Amino acid sequence: MVNYKNDYINLVVLGSFNPAILTHEFLVEECGFDLPAKPDRKGPPMPVVASIDYGSVAFFADLGRLQITQKNCDDPKSSKLPAYLRVYLEKLPYTPITKCGANFSCEVTVGKKKVEAIEERLRSDRGHFRESLESEAVDIEVCFELDDGQERVRNWAVRTRSRRHEASTVMKVARMATVEGVIKVDFNYEVGNLDTERKRLNSVTSEYGEVVDLFNRQVQKLFEG
Repeated sequence: MVNYKNDYINLVVLGSFNPAILTHEFLVEECGFDLPAKPDRKGPPMPVVASIDYGSVAFFADLGRLQITQKNCDDPKSSKLPAYLRVYLEKLPYTPITKCGANFSCEVTVGKKKVEAIEERLRSDRGHFRESLESEAVDIEVCFELDDGQERVRNWAVRTRSRRHEASTVMKVARMATVEGVIKVDFNYEVGNLDTERKRLNSVTSEYGEVVDLFNRQVQKLFEG
C-alpha cells in the first residue's frame, strides 16, 4: 500500500467576487466559522485582492476567484474547507459563479523499483493505466527527456472525465528530485457550468468526501496495480 504526505489542499471557485467582503469579521460573525480570534496575517488593503491567513488555513479572493487553502492536512476527509466554502457562498447567493475545483498536492512514497516499473509501462503500455482506472474517458500525457542518450520519463499526467456533475480530473506526477521512490502528485477535480446549474457545487462541498475517495482510488490504481 502506498503512503502519501499531504502538502496542501485547496478549494477554488471562479466567478465574480467582491474581495472587500472577505474580512475576519465576515468569516467569524456572518459565517460563524470556528477560527482564531485574530488572523496570523492579513494582506494589505487593496481594492481588488483580499487575503487572510490563520496559520494552516488561508482565505484569498480577487475579482474572479475565491480560494480556501489548508496546509499539511493529515486527513483531507476531515477538512473544514468544504463547509467553509458552502457557508461562504450561501451568504452570497447572488454572486455569479462558473467553475469550482478541489486540489490536492502530496508526496507519494512508492519505492524506487515501483517508480521504474511504472515509467516502463508509460513507455510501452499506457493502455494498462487506462484499463486500471475504469473511467469513462482517460487521457495520458507523458513528457520524456534524454539523459546520456537514454530516454527518461520527466513527468506525466492522467486526465479523466465523468458525466456525473460534468466533472473532470487531472493528476500530474513527477519524480522528487531529492528522494528516490517518492513522487510529487498534484490532483485537480473540476466541475463547470455552475452559472446554469449551481447545485453542481455540491460535488465539492456536501459530497467532498467522494472527491477524496476518487483521488485515493486513482492513486491506488496507478501506483499499486
